[in-house]
Amino acid sequence: MSTKDSVAKAVTIVDDEPLVLDMLIRAARSWEYEVETASTAEGALLSLERRSTPIVVTDLNMPGQGGVWLVRQIRRRWPLAAIIIITAGQDTDAAVECLNAGAYRYFLKPIKLDEFRHALDITLRTCQLQDEHDRYHERLERTVRRQTRKIRRTFLSGIDSLVRTVEARDHYTSGHSMRVRRYSLLLADALNLDEGLRKQLGLAAKLHDIGKVGVPDVILNKPGALTEEEFDVVKQHPVIGERILAPIIRNPNILATIRSHHERLDGRGYPDGLSADRIPLLARVLSVADCFDALTSARAYRSALAVDQSIRLLEEGAGKQFQPEFIREFLEHVLPAIRIRPDADRLSENDLAASAGNSSFVSSLSTD
Repeated sequence: MSTKDSVAKAVTIVDDEPLVLDMLIRAARSWEYEVETASTAEGALLSLERRSTPIVVTDLNMPGQGGVWLVRQIRRRWPLAAIIIITAGQDTDAAVECLNAGAYRYFLKPIKLDEFRHALDITLRTCQLQDEHDRYHERLERTVRRQTRKIRRTFLSGIDSLVRTVEARDHYTSGHSMRVRRYSLLLADALNLDEGLRKQLGLAAKLHDIGKVGVPDVILNKPGALTEEEFDVVKQHPVIGERILAPIIRNPNILATIRSHHERLDGRGYPDGLSADRIPLLARVLSVADCFDALTSARAYRSALAVDQSIRLLEEGAGKQFQPEFIREFLEHVLPAIRIRPDADRLSENDLAASAGNSSFVSSLSTD
């Protein structure tokens, strides 16, 4: 549809003087405008409700509410309509008031038809240009949304590749990131975190160990205990992860969660030794899920711990390594919801049933 066709060549004319109204109707129709009419401001609103036109021409002095009131009503209900005011010379103050209320232009009585035609044509062209501008921006916004979705898909595919790359280097941690993501989101639900924080947490959990690409295989897969120097290298992986992701993830909360997921409540964590509330909220949530999966997963240097033993270690860490209420919510609500395949080297259904029925871990945290 062309620009000219997209805006109807139509006008609503409002005037209480029959002779003036008839003259304006005849003139507008001779210039191929479709014309709607009214003799009062109230009647004009009824006409516009039946059929809105891009242009409204109205007198100021009419019975009832009058032109100023009509201009304000039109601007409120049909903000794209262009309004032309017809006024007597003594009504210039009211005309200015109408312009301030949103009218396009005004001209004085007695009406000169050449001026009236010029006003109509210029106003129509303004409406057409505005419509063209709006349509262009709508198309542009649709294109941007489409490209954004495409970029997001590409980004998420790249993220998945990064996660798989990290986990392919250490078969013991295969699936770790996705399990931690699941546990973290279950804990977020138990804590009633809002949807925005849940999305940030989900992405941070998925990417929290990306920095391990910077840890040598000889350290990552070492079957025995790490030396102090080797552990210092491992402790850099949150920093490396943040540095890798900073150019593509601009959300500082996600980056801070990744950097701080090994911090401890007592300040003895790494890499920055943060404590208590200085540790980002999502990092405190993530650390619980990360630790639980690490405890219950087999590693190069040890077998997976039993669920009861893992629960005991989480309890012991409450108030020191972990926020106590997060541990309580995890054990009360998240643990019973976890379902792992029986043949996997992870939690069995029997383990889960036993832990769900174990109330000792709840009572031991009740005073925190």
